[in-house]
Amino acid sequence: MELPSEIINIIQNIDAEPGTLVAFAAFHPFALIVLIVPLWILKKIGLYKPVQNLNVFGFSVVVIFTVGWLLGFVSQILLMFMGVSGLKMLMVYLSMYLCITAFVIVNAAGLRKKFDQNQLKKKPVNS
Repeated sequence: MELPSEIINIIQNIDAEPGTLVAFAAFHPFALIVLIVPLWILKKIGLYKPVQNLNVFGFSVVVIFTVGWLLGFVSQILLMFMGVSGLKMLMVYLSMYLCITAFVIVNAAGLRKKFDQNQLKKKPVNS
């Protein structure tokens, strides 16, 4: 089995122009809007009924994307301005996401519990 030639071209493009990686790090969560449109259509039709509260998996995905987006963009723009090569930036970006994912998987229950406690503190008291 061999790697598709497109992967090599993408890596060479990132190495030649690291700004593409910075742009991806800045705007990749907005690509999820493409996934939201079909869900919105299915919800309007009545085939999809979303739950009000996220389960642990959904909460973990949201935390991974949020932390990865914030840290990823900041780290990639700093690395680009410091003159780090695109391939090293890609390895830092991928390893950062791997570490964030491992942390969230190990601590998902604790993160969810702390998040729920903070949400309860924010709710106004009905009187």
